[in-house]
Amino acid sequence: MPPADQITGGFSHGVDFLSSALAGMVIGLLLDWWLGTAPIFVVIGVVAGFTSGFYKAWRYSEIIEQQAQGRSHGR
Repeated sequence: MPPADQITGGFSHGVDFLSSALAGMVIGLLLDWWLGTAPIFVVIGVVAGFTSGFYKAWRYSEIIEQQAQGRSHGR
């Protein structure tokens, strides 16, 4: 892993998590405005965004774990 990825890796994945939740909220707001509904689509959008963010974080943690196992077996 390049040194820049080691420094910014955690930060960029945190921003990715937050941007997923914000994107879900914005899409929900737009749907509620367009359809004239109560904030049901905002709630659905935020839940979907957080779910997507958690999934991305889980996948990233699996990659980090595989890399760590590969380094420990290579010694």
